[in-house]
Amino acid sequence: MQILSKNILLILLFTSFISNAASKQEQIEIIHSKFSEPLVFNVILPSGYTKNTSKSYVMMFDLHPKSDTYLRGMHDWMSHNGEWPWLKTIIVTPVAGNKVGGLFDATGKTTPLLNFFDEQLFPLLDNKYRTNGFRIMSGFRENGAIVLSSLINKPNMIDAYIAISPELKNDYVNILSTSSSKLAKLNDKPRFLLFSHGTNVKEEHQMKSYKKLKTILSEAAPEKLDWHYKHYNESYFMSLPLLSVIFGVENIFDDIHNGLSPTSKISQKGVEAIVKHYEYLSKEKYGFTVSPKNALNKLGAHLLTLSKNDGISIFKDMVKRYPNDAYSHHNLASAYARIGDLKKAIKHQEDAVELADKMQTWHKKRHRNFLDEYKNKSHDLEE
Repeated sequence: MQILSKNILLILLFTSFISNAASKQEQIEIIHSKFSEPLVFNVILPSGYTKNTSKSYVMMFDLHPKSDTYLRGMHDWMSHNGEWPWLKTIIVTPVAGNKVGGLFDATGKTTPLLNFFDEQLFPLLDNKYRTNGFRIMSGFRENGAIVLSSLINKPNMIDAYIAISPELKNDYVNILSTSSSKLAKLNDKPRFLLFSHGTNVKEEHQMKSYKKLKTILSEAAPEKLDWHYKHYNESYFMSLPLLSVIFGVENIFDDIHNGLSPTSKISQKGVEAIVKHYEYLSKEKYGFTVSPKNALNKLGAHLLTLSKNDGISIFKDMVKRYPNDAYSHHNLASAYARIGDLKKAIKHQEDAVELADKMQTWHKKRHRNFLDEYKNKSHDLEE
């Protein structure tokens, strides 16, 4: 029994070590005149936060005290592979027992809760932590209504909104009655919205309201509001926050990870148009630098199927723009390999291997494997 207890203790210590290595949790307290006790919030810092002191981070806020459990785990998993598909993010939630919800005005006539976020909580977080200015807010049920209220009443506070099964019946928070006119004014900058729900006994009373909100969004949402509607018809109610956050995060950062289609209007205008578009995304949408490399690579691959010279010229331009990027050299090498010029493919892949020497082991092996592949093909042709 004593041996078993020691083993359990070792397992718990090892689990704690893994958890701490992946992320770190702190707490902040804010004094508010309405409450006798401080308002306490959990702040979950992503892996590498302490070590990478020059890096700044996206911030995600959710009002449910239990949301930190699934957000933390999902974020660790979805960001550990090179921040794909979830960029490293600081996650903030209230601790259990936090009475901040007492500031909420359900009539929608005033916004004291949103004012607290905007004037006290978020400025404190920005001052204390290395936030990069891009904020996501997610909420389930009543908290989903608060997310929508934030969009239409405090549109400059948050950049991306995930409203899950929001409470809307009887014009809760005045969302249905005021959103048409307020949404129409939100064309000054890019914003993201995911409105999602399921079909179950807990949402039966909401279906007419959900249909109305979807209609309002279809008719009144401005061009710069990138809104998405997701109906999880076959999913359990308590699964909706997890499913919605995954879908939302993938779409919020899609510009970063996937890049423009090579047949898009912007890509068809050429390299400079793509670069300017990503400068716009960096300044107006995200507030931090977003690379056009994915979009340029897609354009190069597309043009290569139409014209060898046009395709190669794109990849050569990539190497000039990003001379220290292993994958820019690899993509040029790959393009030469595709058109049968293995001599140049080997030359540029050797450059990629040299640059990849400072990258993670997986990338080092990958680039070496490409080089071996090109050399083997060249050797086979010589024989």
